[in-house]
Amino acid sequence: MKYLLTCVFCCVVFSLAAFRSPGKEKVKIISKKNTYSANCAQATVQSDLNVNNVRARLLVGGDFWWNGNSGQYIVPQVAPGEPEVSSLFAGAIWLGGMDANGNLKIAAQQYGTAAGLSDYWPGPLLEDGTTQAEDCANWDKIFSVTSEEIDLHRSQFSQSLEEGISYDASLLPQGVKEWPALGNEYFFDIFGFQLPDASQGLAPFWDENGDGEYTPQFGDFPIIESRGFSGSTYADEMKFWIFNDNGNVHTESGANPLLMEVQAQAFAFATNDAINDMTFTRYKLINRAAESLGGTYFGIWLDPDLGCSEDDYIGCDTIRDMMYVYNKDAVDGSAGANCTGGVPTYGDKVPYLGVDLFRGPLGPKVFGENGELFDPEIGEPFDTIVELGMTSFIYNARSPNVELGPLVSPATAQQYYNYLSGRWLDGRPMTIGGYGVNGTTITKFAFHDEPNNDQGWSMCTANLPDLDLATIQSSGPFRLDPGQVNEMIIGVPWVPDADYPCPDLGRLFKADDLAQCLFDNCFDHFEGPDAPDVTWTATDQKIVGAFSNDSDSSNNKFEAFQTRVPVLPPGLPQEERSYRFEGYLVYQVRDQEVTKSELDDPEKARLAFQTDIENEAEDIYNWERIENPEANPFEAQYILTPSLQIEGRNKGIENTFELSTDLFTGEPFINHRTYYYMAIAYAYNEYLSFDSITERGQETPYIEGYGNVQVYSVTPREITNNAIDKIGVFPNPFIDASNAGSNNLSNTVKIINLPAESTVTIYGLDGKFIRQFQVEGNMQASQNPALEWDLTNAAGASVTSGAYLIHVQADGAGERVLKLIYVK
Repeated sequence: MKYLLTCVFCCVVFSLAAFRSPGKEKVKIISKKNTYSANCAQATVQSDLNVNNVRARLLVGGDFWWNGNSGQYIVPQVAPGEPEVSSLFAGAIWLGGMDANGNLKIAAQQYGTAAGLSDYWPGPLLEDGTTQAEDCANWDKIFSVTSEEIDLHRSQFSQSLEEGISYDASLLPQGVKEWPALGNEYFFDIFGFQLPDASQGLAPFWDENGDGEYTPQFGDFPIIESRGFSGSTYADEMKFWIFNDNGNVHTESGANPLLMEVQAQAFAFATNDAINDMTFTRYKLINRAAESLGGTYFGIWLDPDLGCSEDDYIGCDTIRDMMYVYNKDAVDGSAGANCTGGVPTYGDKVPYLGVDLFRGPLGPKVFGENGELFDPEIGEPFDTIVELGMTSFIYNARSPNVELGPLVSPATAQQYYNYLSGRWLDGRPMTIGGYGVNGTTITKFAFHDEPNNDQGWSMCTANLPDLDLATIQSSGPFRLDPGQVNEMIIGVPWVPDADYPCPDLGRLFKADDLAQCLFDNCFDHFEGPDAPDVTWTATDQKIVGAFSNDSDSSNNKFEAFQTRVPVLPPGLPQEERSYRFEGYLVYQVRDQEVTKSELDDPEKARLAFQTDIENEAEDIYNWERIENPEANPFEAQYILTPSLQIEGRNKGIENTFELSTDLFTGEPFINHRTYYYMAIAYAYNEYLSFDSITERGQETPYIEGYGNVQVYSVTPREITNNAIDKIGVFPNPFIDASNAGSNNLSNTVKIINLPAESTVTIYGLDGKFIRQFQVEGNMQASQNPALEWDLTNAAGASVTSGAYLIHVQADGAGERVLKLIYVK
């Protein structure tokens, strides 16, 4: 697993078609005569993203998560022959905006796929926004690649480099070879048509040789792409396809086209945490129109049936830009655990699910007189560009037994646009309370309070009847300019077996924060503080270690490590948002072959020394997820249990330590026997104590680093050379030249009679590292070289008055510690 989106409007309506899916009546669809000259056929290809606990159906034609008849967002995966339950019924991309003359342009899908209606067709558009029926037919495809294929490919390429031979193209894994990336020379031979030479790119790839084209024989491979990403991360499974809104007349919305090309990439990761229950999709939107659109909105339309459609509630989190769906009561179904039409239900193991809009479009803005941001007029220069999140969340009702007037499905371009802009079907604003109509306080976000907040506005507190709902998450308005490239990225966190009714959403928020963390880190991981360098002094049946952390390459230089906690609730104060260096651990290890991952094996490693900052952190526990062997697929697959990571001493950092016992035998050290040690550094953050029921709080207060971790070998021995006893420090006490009683001329301390090869390390009385020197035989011409210390630390800052320990380690002679008194 690798370490996270028509030209001509025909106004002739010749029939009305009612579409009914199993056990679920949807909306009446207006069918329109096809008169567009390109005459592209409707997309037909479907494919499943199916690598973890989710099997999600993808369609080429702009909709997803259904097969045109029933919901196909299956989670959890169950054994063959067991009933599968879908958490979503369908979804689609909605786009809308107005040209300079106020003409609406809409591209949107609802349920038209099964009735032969569509606003989208397969394939890319040419630079002028046109396409041909043949091109649409060629691109009615979804391309797939797995991490196993990419891993194999990278291994084979590395082997060819090591052997100095060309990579045999016949060895290229199928998914890697077929990837529709710019310049793929194998594509035509496989599929029989050429890839376009698109300046905005095609399927994303890592360009190993930097030639700008996809040449897998030279090490290129498929990756995840997003604005601002620069790495080579790929998922366990990735799918790619392209569709457009200008291949034919819009028979779903009845509107004029935007001339938009959409490049879609769906992906998922197989993990042992909540990411295993998620999917992600990125939509790259390229405006091929020659004119700008004003008041543009991008949106995600969903029919979020959580098992049975007849008892679902919905809501949104405006901070996380997420919609969510949960059950009205503790049992999924309209009559017990049954659902009209025999649709499979979750029974009494009902999950909840969210759809997070991780990234919205870029909106050009102009500054107002008081610094406000406004949309520029068409043709007007803009001052800045901002990334838009979820700017509205609204719904419409599908239940045939509920007469809700302006809350029903759209059928005209204006009605689609009203919903995209966060207004009801008839254009009136949404208001807080009840269904969201006829109130006094206008809002853009329906049911924006958590269901367990009895003082907030949710479907729970409003006690609304059973409704079959669809939702629209929108981002806008903004001006869409010719050639502009935007993207939308969505992630779908899913959490099993929630407590109902009116559930606490903490577990869902925790899962979504984990997904957000994965996205924020470009679907890669983060690390803790680098280990310190350790200087060792060996004497008679004793060894002394001293930490130093002054390397420019260390992320913990001068013990100043700090990194943002990846999984955080929104709105946390800045001072609580970071892990900070907390302490050091030193392990005695069995031999030089022991690795960091084996430090919890008592046969290979024993903790020899621990030191930490004096603060509120004492014993530190991380919460670990242990597999629950008794869980069925519809229950939580893990049990959360606390695991002690550190028994804190809370005495402050000690930078020197002394060891004299072999922890594997319990006996004193034996001179001339070599012992092995490993040091690591760790960091701490606990913004809130973890609650294992709601899963709110800091689940992992303790993290370790991986950088600079190494095995040290140390051999104690008796001292046989008395030259070490001649080492001295002069003058001592040392009185600064600025003091009237100064006893020095050069304002430097001299450490005299040093053996030819020595290491001099200076510490404060508290053990804090100050500075280190390496003395070599050619340092001075004199027989007994002296070292001059200018009383500054490793950072070049002057030290303060006080007592200092000067530790001298002389090769072949032993070690000595001197005390210096410094008076300013």
